[in-house]
Amino acid sequence: MLQILACDKVSKTYPNGLEALKEVSFEVKKGEIHAIVGENGAGKSTLMNILFGMIKPSSGEIRFKNSLFSPKHPSEAIGLGIGMVHQHFKLVQSITVAENVVLGMENRFQNKMRKIDRAEMNRSVASLIEKLKMSISPDDKIENLPISKKQQVEILKVLYRDTDFIILDEPTAVLAPNEVEDFLEFVMEIQKMGKTVVFISHRLGEVFAIADRITILRRGTLVGTYEKKEVDRESIANMMIGTDTDLTEHPEDFLKEEVLLSVEGLVDISGVLRDLSFKLHAGEILGFAGVGGNGQEELFEVLAGNLKLSSGEMELRDSSLVQLDTLGRRRAGIAYITDDRMKKGLAPDRSIIENSMAGHHKFGSFGKALIDKSKARSFARSIITDYDVRTGKNLNTAVKALSGGNMQKLLVGREIAYNPAILVASQPTAGVDVAARKLIHDSFRKLSETGSGVILISGDLEEIMDLANRIIVLYRGRAVAEMSYPDYDTTEIGYYMTGIRG
Repeated sequence: MLQILACDKVSKTYPNGLEALKEVSFEVKKGEIHAIVGENGAGKSTLMNILFGMIKPSSGEIRFKNSLFSPKHPSEAIGLGIGMVHQHFKLVQSITVAENVVLGMENRFQNKMRKIDRAEMNRSVASLIEKLKMSISPDDKIENLPISKKQQVEILKVLYRDTDFIILDEPTAVLAPNEVEDFLEFVMEIQKMGKTVVFISHRLGEVFAIADRITILRRGTLVGTYEKKEVDRESIANMMIGTDTDLTEHPEDFLKEEVLLSVEGLVDISGVLRDLSFKLHAGEILGFAGVGGNGQEELFEVLAGNLKLSSGEMELRDSSLVQLDTLGRRRAGIAYITDDRMKKGLAPDRSIIENSMAGHHKFGSFGKALIDKSKARSFARSIITDYDVRTGKNLNTAVKALSGGNMQKLLVGREIAYNPAILVASQPTAGVDVAARKLIHDSFRKLSETGSGVILISGDLEEIMDLANRIIVLYRGRAVAEMSYPDYDTTEIGYYMTGIRG
């Protein structure tokens, strides 16, 4: 198999002193699916952003198709046949699939009157949709598509530009469990078209399902590149982390009698949640499973006070929460890990220190009138140390400079620092590596051991089964099944999640 890309001693040091890459050398073969794995902050996204012309390396040499390669802008990389699908979608929601795909190339479809020939544009996009066996239409509005289809449109945009080297950065992080298998088959179809795919993922099951070879990065350095048959999940995980770590997890099989939270007959004003009732016990991790769009997001927003109820009651230790806003609920003892750290959990343009103390400052933790900067810095440092947040030396750096996983660990640490009676966590490990996932899971367990309760809302069924003492399955806004550890049955839960049971 011919080589299509070769990196030789590529390094990147940022102005804040963070060494993101240290003399990384590896090659990608034409027509393979090549996985890049590593912990959050290992340098994966930095390396891919260099290949796509978004940032410049500090040193090193790259060859693409046997020619020296140093794109100064993504447009140069695209012109050479490289495409990248980012974790966070870059689609225009209000226009159609076809309009998004040809955005920037509309002049190809101008008629003699210099108007866009929409029929021809749609035919052009439809031919590629058919070739890729996608179940979408050129006329579909992006805002009406589920997340899995939006992901496909992002890839469609890339392939439409005659791309033959495709970088997929955490492409399944936004997908529900039942959508992942279809997506992986879709990626293998792209490979059959002769395309080369670089696949970045923290989910080692997915890596072993589709990758031909696997390159491992750890703290900016290359650990090695391996044929899939040479390694297994455990050996890869240990090479990523740098130590032998037992990744096996299981919940505790006991429940305390004390009820922390009592929820009765919830119906939200959007009508998604329908007569939802449950109890959360002291020291319990209660998991909510379900395919995306069946009420998980609404449940989080109701518990956070962002979505009003049309009926129902919620009581924390016999005191009603219904009339309290989010701050009032925090004062009552509830902390929140949102499913969208960039839009709802963190302020990307503000500093690491500011994001660490956000919310806590309203409780007088850093002084009543003016912020005690020494206390704030010490508080931020404690989160960074306890949650292994890799930040570089300057805590005044904007939080958006961190990798996604390190942002998530900062968010989790900040919320658990409230020592809440109840932690409501939605998709808490989306896009994080195996070590960060275990760290976050362990932090939930430690919190529950103090008598606090955790509500875990996750699209990752394996995560819920690893952590939760009980699981409630949501389907169309209703609780259709409840199971307690150790009596979990993956197949049975899947039946309830998809409506076959219940």
